[in-house]
Amino acid sequence: VCIVEEGFLASNLSRIADRAGVTTGAIQHQFGDKSSLLAEVVERGFAAMVGGLARLPGGSQPLAERVTTLVTAIWQGYDAANTRASLEILLAMRSDKAFHERCFRFVAGMAEQIDRLWMGTFWDIECSRGSHVEAQRLLFTSLNGLALERILVPGLSDTDPEIARLCRSVL
Repeated sequence: VCIVEEGFLASNLSRIADRAGVTTGAIQHQFGDKSSLLAEVVERGFAAMVGGLARLPGGSQPLAERVTTLVTAIWQGYDAANTRASLEILLAMRSDKAFHERCFRFVAGMAEQIDRLWMGTFWDIECSRGSHVEAQRLLFTSLNGLALERILVPGLSDTDPEIARLCRSVL
């Protein structure tokens, strides 16, 4: 919450501990340093998003309904405070090699889980594997952009029109 509300630079270890109601010593004991704490935030944020997606119904609904359900659920995951904080952390820490290796290994594993979910949702669509991958890329690059806009433009209004357009595009 601290990073989402105050931004990455304002969120030093002392401020994070204060907002969490613990001491900096407790955070250092649990996580080590700020980099390890931030990596844990990223992993938990994205794990919560993927966990929510795993509870979606499979591929038995009409195609348009499946697309809308999946896109909406993924956007809700992206728009959650933990995921927005994770995105902000990933951007801010992109030059830290050890952090980058840890988090992007995790994010790659998450991408594999989402691919399995995608293929389970759209198992009956007769198209090439490449077409499935292209649709996933369209979806995730668009949602990444919308999520970054949400971070950079406080108070961004209703995103429903963009989500509806995205659903039509993925179809």
